[in-house]
Amino acid sequence: MTRYTIDPQRSQVWIEGSSSVHPIRATATGLTGWFDLDAEARAGARLAQGTVEVAVDRLRSGNALVDRETRRRIDARRYPAIVGEIVAIDAVRDDTLVVRGTIAFRGVTNEVPGELVVRPIDGGVAITGEAAFDVRRWGLEPPRVAMLKVHPMVRVRITITATTAPTPADGPLDQRKP
Repeated sequence: MTRYTIDPQRSQVWIEGSSSVHPIRATATGLTGWFDLDAEARAGARLAQGTVEVAVDRLRSGNALVDRETRRRIDARRYPAIVGEIVAIDAVRDDTLVVRGTIAFRGVTNEVPGELVVRPIDGGVAITGEAAFDVRRWGLEPPRVAMLKVHPMVRVRITITATTAPTPADGPLDQRKP
């Protein structure tokens, strides 16, 4: 296994929803976290661990009023982050990992399956994935105001760029052998 650290400047999440009036989109950069991955394995189940986190206040729709209402509904002061944890990698197909994980959002944690495409890049890996979620699983009831009805299903896309990180056995960076 190799330890990777997420590059916040090169990692992003997109959330797309819909309403009876218009699409709803938000993006966030600044993802943080780490994961262990055997990028060379091509078959069989492998154990893995890791975490990815995005601060709720980094979600931006381009509309300050929508952003403020989103943070209010999420209760961002009480639940400032959305956290994903890897539970296991169940299978590998070509460059696609079938992953089980959890997402903690608004104080509720749910197990979620998904597929991630992993590509090696210079000094690390690039990971992309996409999944649909019903936000009611995390206790978030979509608003309904007059004729505006926000639908509960959202599509989440993620792009993570991660670089290899020293493992604790390696010691501090300045003490490792070249």
